[in-house]
Amino acid sequence: MTNQGIAPHESIELHEILTFKNICLTKSLAMSKLISDSELKSILDQDVTTTQQHIRELIALMEQSALLTNKTEHNILKS
Repeated sequence: MTNQGIAPHESIELHEILTFKNICLTKSLAMSKLISDSELKSILDQDVTTTQQHIRELIALMEQSALLTNKTEHNILKS
């Protein structure tokens, strides 16, 4: 059996996860500016880094399904 890429329903699920991860990233970035506790700020900074990596991985998977272009990827990671 050959690899035929990602099925349409899988692409939709990846898009939903990507949307959720973007919301999480936005919230973590916003909250980190309001936090004065250094330990909590460190945890949020780690969350931001991890979430950004997850977003990159999701985008790589979605590119296999031809749903994203490089322009879209750039816009997502820049925000």
